[in-house]
Amino acid sequence: MNYLEKYNIKKEEITKIKKHFNKDIVNKFNVMEYQVCKVLDYLSSLGIKNLKDIIQNRPDICFMDLELLKSKTEKFDKNLIKFIFENEVDNLMNFDI
Repeated sequence: MNYLEKYNIKKEEITKIKKHFNKDIVNKFNVMEYQVCKVLDYLSSLGIKNLKDIIQNRPDICFMDLELLKSKTEKFDKNLIKFIFENEVDNLMNFDI
């Protein structure tokens, strides 16, 4: 999961993330590196900066098909989506994300 460093997630934070999840989720992050990077790149392009919180609280988003994620987020105002991702990650479910 060291590839997360390019998203300004420090090694210590990556270690905490690994400890937070069971080995199956950690393995999924390793196996699906390309997909996770595509999703994180997309979220970054929206101006979302708290990627560590998204990884830790909603790892399912990291594994989501990028086109599906785009179709779900593009239904809403970009500033609203950014606000929710930055402040109320758990409330994304209310928006079917």
